[in-house]
Amino acid sequence: MIYSKTAKYAVLALAEVSARSHGDYVSTQEIADVAAIPYPHFAKTIAQLKRAGLLVTSRGKAGGILLAKPAEEITILDVVLAIDGPGTLNDCPLFLKSCDCTRLCSLHGLWREAHDAVVSFLTSTTIADVAAARAGALGVS
Repeated sequence: MIYSKTAKYAVLALAEVSARSHGDYVSTQEIADVAAIPYPHFAKTIAQLKRAGLLVTSRGKAGGILLAKPAEEITILDVVLAIDGPGTLNDCPLFLKSCDCTRLCSLHGLWREAHDAVVSFLTSTTIADVAAARAGALGVS
């Protein structure tokens, strides 16, 4: 269960929207630039996040993107599921097939504990947490 680079980009983008929007729409180009996301890739990601109910979009000069709900209510897991789908939680890091826990592989016991810890982290960490951590790392108050 290692999520995609697109999901990582999406988490960073939502954190930047959270930090910059203050209730107003933020330019998609600005977010892509600040989060170091290739813009064409980000444009596709926006559509997925919008379909998942995590972003609101608006066209026009004052348009852009805005979080659909408070950053404290959006978990990293919400973003990963929106981008990669629910199957990503069952990916085994060593085998090609997804694990449904009915036929256990030889490493299931070892991986399960790590899997559960990662899911716990994804579930308990919000976009607000990521935004705060990024601001702290960048020395922004």
